Amino acid sequence: MIRSSFAARRQFIRMVSTKSNLISRPFDIENTQIIRETVNKFPRPNFISFDLFGTLYDPKKSVPEQYYDIAHHEFGIDKSIEEINAEFPIVYDEMMKQYPNYGKGFDKFDNCDQWWLELIIRLFKLDRHDEKALALCHRLIHHFTTDEAYFVYDDVIPTLQGLEERGIKLVVGSNSDLRALTILESLKLKKYFHCSEHFHCSGIFLSYSSGDAKPTKEFFDRIALTEYKAQINEHFRGKHAPGQFLANCWHVGDSYSNDFIGAVRAGWNGILIDRNYSSDFFSKVKKPQNEGCFLDAKPEDLIDKDKKKKNKDMIILANNRVVITKLTQLLDLFG
Repeated sequence: MIRSSFAARRQFIRMVSTKSNLISRPFDIENTQIIRETVNKFPRPNFISFDLFGTLYDPKKSVPEQYYDIAHHEFGIDKSIEEINAEFPIVYDEMMKQYPNYGKGFDKFDNCDQWWLELIIRLFKLDRHDEKALALCHRLIHHFTTDEAYFVYDDVIPTLQGLEERGIKLVVGSNSDLRALTILESLKLKKYFHCSEHFHCSGIFLSYSSGDAKPTKEFFDRIALTEYKAQINEHFRGKHAPGQFLANCWHVGDSYSNDFIGAVRAGWNGILIDRNYSSDFFSKVKKPQNEGCFLDAKPEDLIDKDKKKKNKDMIILANNRVVITKLTQLLDLFG
């Protein structure tokens, strides 16, 4: 049961489980116990991994809008924003199926930029030998690596700085290609993730580099193993980081399936960032209940009763599952 009264001091809702199979079957209801209140904060993490797109930064306008603005206003290409909006995801999926992982390993593409060039040619039905067409491609490819295209959420810098000051290691775990490095540089975020001047970043893990993508366990395993060797035992020869280490690894992202569920299924702790309160956790829909997140409680019951508006709290569903509405709440969790 959830206690009805709150102490004056800020309290967090946590779930305690001693079942050994919680990591391997984290969403089975029989593997969970009772939600209780506690004033204890989470222990200092081994590291916190962050998703990028939608978590740390987002487009200033939708991607189709930006494609339209540049193609129409700078190059006079007559393709409506409605057409771009409808066709972009189709062409993107087509490219990913034909040339997965942004074309890595395919003779046709020496680098990921060439993969995007091919996508733009297909989207606008361009003549790949026309100089104007190639100029548009290069303009768009460059544009989407700069702060012209993206904005950083206002809760990002204070959070990264605060966690860094607390001595918590920060890394990136993203389904991105190598252009993410240039984006992070442009947005002045690269410095938080252990990068040298030559773009060698020991704290940035991309699906393009590893060949594995979220939500696969292999994606998270690679990060955890790298960090375990760096922090605990550089001579470790195992294929997977020990479970004890995984139990204090955290991943933050805006995707329920790729970030939140992917991390927990890999034995990590998952934090869903839900800035718009759009997930089931902040509605009366109880869809995730069959995955053991809510037990018998309604999502709205987990929100601070002292607050007049329900969408004003973080939700700690379990000792390895948290939903937050702004990144600065991480400073409360790991204070």
